[in-house]
Amino acid sequence: MKLVPVHGFAALHVPDHSALLLSDLHYGVEAEMLRGGVWIPNRSTARTEKVLKLIKQTKANRLILLGDVKHQVPHNSRQQRKDLEEFFMAVNRIVDVEIVPGNHDGGLDEIAPPDVIFHDSTGGVIGDIGMAHGHAWPSQEVMNSKILIMGHEHPALSFRDRVDKLHSEPCWLRAPMIEHERYEKVPEQLIIMPAFGELAGRTMNREPLKGLGPVLRNGLANLSKARVETLEGLEFGELGNLIDLRL
Repeated sequence: MKLVPVHGFAALHVPDHSALLLSDLHYGVEAEMLRGGVWIPNRSTARTEKVLKLIKQTKANRLILLGDVKHQVPHNSRQQRKDLEEFFMAVNRIVDVEIVPGNHDGGLDEIAPPDVIFHDSTGGVIGDIGMAHGHAWPSQEVMNSKILIMGHEHPALSFRDRVDKLHSEPCWLRAPMIEHERYEKVPEQLIIMPAFGELAGRTMNREPLKGLGPVLRNGLANLSKARVETLEGLEFGELGNLIDLRL
């Protein structure tokens, strides 16, 4: 099945199913930062407009969100609820929306319109592609897929340039998967999506190579052999060869 990263965006297009996949939008992160004393402009409207642009560009009929659509847990601030309601109002009129819940999505089903489809937290399947957020063990059905797509990790590549300025770029990770006693079968490849939310990012090219969720924590993917690619399609090679680039 054809998977097409959308150039310049943390988005994956699945043309055979007219589906657009996004992960880790984190609506409400600005409100949470304000609670901690840090003020930044609310980017929710711009984020929603970017989603609408991608739907139009890919001509997708399905919008599949791989978890952490919202940010604040366990509470929902008034601002977060307002941002989410406006988001759903905008996208729900033009596409069918599906959500694989993440660890930040408690109570999201009370905010989303009733026709939004919620999958189990253990993931879902589209064709021969398994989908999960990444904070929980995927089901065996998901692991029977040829490719597993996850979010949760917010992968970024960090490095310093010649004048010692630190750069951090969101990136895609494509790692070979490794058999594990928990599963009868595992996918051939794991694709870790960069976060769609602008304020989410975690440096991956730093020892020890590790992940946040059970799949990576328990060694089901070979992170050192993961191919690293920026949103613009620049290939940087294997993650194991990019450790500590003058960080």
